[in-house]
Amino acid sequence: MKISNKQTDKNITYTLEECINHIGLGRFQWRLISILGFCSMADAVEMMLLAILGPALTCYWSDVTEIQIASLTTGVFAGMMCGAFLFGILADKYGRRRVIFLSAILNTIFGLLTAFAPNYYWMLLARTLVGFALSGAAQGSTLMLEYLPSSTRATIIIVIELFWSLGSIFEYLMAMFIVPIYGWRVLTILSALPISVVAFCMYFVPESPRYYVASGRQEKAEDVLKTIALTNKHSLPQGKLVDINAKDECGSVKQLFHVNLKRTSCLLAFMWMTVAMTYYGLILINTSLMTLMNDQRDLMTLKSTRCKMLTTDDYKSLIFTTFGEMFGIPLLLFFLSRFDRRTTCMINFTCASLCFTLFLITPRHQPWVINSITFIARMFINSQFSLLYLYTLEVYPTVIRAIAIGCASSMARIGAMITPYLAQVLIKQTFEGAIGVYILATAMAAIAGYLLPIETKGRDLKQATCDLHSSTMSPVDNGIMNKGYESNTDENVQRNESSTILHQLLIEQITYLKIDLNDEPATSSPQTLSAIFTLVLTLSKSSTLTSLKINVATFDDCLYLFDGRFNCLSKLIIHVKVIAHTLGTIDNFITSTDDKS
Repeated sequence: MKISNKQTDKNITYTLEECINHIGLGRFQWRLISILGFCSMADAVEMMLLAILGPALTCYWSDVTEIQIASLTTGVFAGMMCGAFLFGILADKYGRRRVIFLSAILNTIFGLLTAFAPNYYWMLLARTLVGFALSGAAQGSTLMLEYLPSSTRATIIIVIELFWSLGSIFEYLMAMFIVPIYGWRVLTILSALPISVVAFCMYFVPESPRYYVASGRQEKAEDVLKTIALTNKHSLPQGKLVDINAKDECGSVKQLFHVNLKRTSCLLAFMWMTVAMTYYGLILINTSLMTLMNDQRDLMTLKSTRCKMLTTDDYKSLIFTTFGEMFGIPLLLFFLSRFDRRTTCMINFTCASLCFTLFLITPRHQPWVINSITFIARMFINSQFSLLYLYTLEVYPTVIRAIAIGCASSMARIGAMITPYLAQVLIKQTFEGAIGVYILATAMAAIAGYLLPIETKGRDLKQATCDLHSSTMSPVDNGIMNKGYESNTDENVQRNESSTILHQLLIEQITYLKIDLNDEPATSSPQTLSAIFTLVLTLSKSSTLTSLKINVATFDDCLYLFDGRFNCLSKLIIHVKVIAHTLGTIDNFITSTDDKS
């Protein structure tokens, strides 16, 4: 049987992942990296202001207590915790681009209000609102990831974290020259301005095509893909864009606790909480130890006072330790080139725990000792922070990716809310006790990283929750990957044109089956489910699956949808017969091809 070119074109399809990989990395992505990288810098400028405001406000408002200063930091993270959850839901329902734009506008307004706060309580309210607005910027990572081809995805997401470190250094440099002369209010105004540029730049960024596909707007997704291809001076793949599980419920929190994600979500929640507590703890510990050393010098010269402004040397120390974060990026790339995600998590947290242990056994009156340990610790913690962003974005499907990163950010803020009371209050009462908490938390997080059940290295991004039935790895105790992972990453399978068309017929028939059964009222029959399960096991052992590398998860997905979704056995039997006939055709074709060869 000869197949015409017209019929061939009609049957050729491609997925969103295949399309983005085909277009590749080009001018469009580099422009997006510049915009979202600047967004990350602007966020860092606002966040690092926390380390500057504490000592400055102690001198400006003499009645402010240490607990109130710590509460100011906690207020920012409390706002971020609430905002991250809300913005995550909004990003999955209404788009990533809109959320980033709204976040930038609100951040500018609340940041400027901070500069005009008449007293501590207005300052606390303004900074809490800044934290709320800042949390929406985390969706920039989601947007960036969904535009990147799989071959460069991990590297770009990690390297873009360098912009955060650059923003931190920029804030410390501004503070070093502005605060001693013009005061903290001018610094606060200048810190709020960069994020306003992000709002303007987002006008030129299109919405994620993955979001459009997940929300059922395929035509808009195709328009965006055409724009990317045109900008990159490339062409779209031949055929039509399809996605078997294109439309699903977007932004559902309960899907984070899907049977195959429950363990991952719980472990990630603890790891996010620990990494944020440790990251911001290191920054606050550094400034706390600087003021403690200044206190000791003042006692020796009989000049003790509550007002302890950061000196030029203190700012230089902050800049030096921030460079440790920049070294964390190449360190992470080195680890990922040799280890999987879970092993890298364990290494980063273990090394951070050892660094905190060094704080206990080294002299604290030597600035170079404290700065050196902090430099190394921030290197590993920033490496882990970047890895958690990457892993969280990879492990969750498109329909819940934004809310997943939002919930992860919310859990991180819980840890960040705790850390001011450890690094600014408890550390002055019992240094060993405060550091001991960080040692224990990072050690437990290292164990949590080892226990993660899913390895995402080399795996395609999942589009819908139905894909989760095939994407979960086997338990870490077994140390093996599931069939779905192996099939997805096997790119060495060669098919000729006719075999590809027959394979596509099978996939299309299964798609029709899913759509057909999805429209039926929910009923169930144990006997029928048992029969289907037997069918799936039989098909999984078929030579077709072995020869064509058809993922057995395709049939697992059908079984997942069958459960409580059909009430007509005769309709099911018809579909199964068509699938069986198609499989038989492919098997016969392969057999005849093997005989000829």
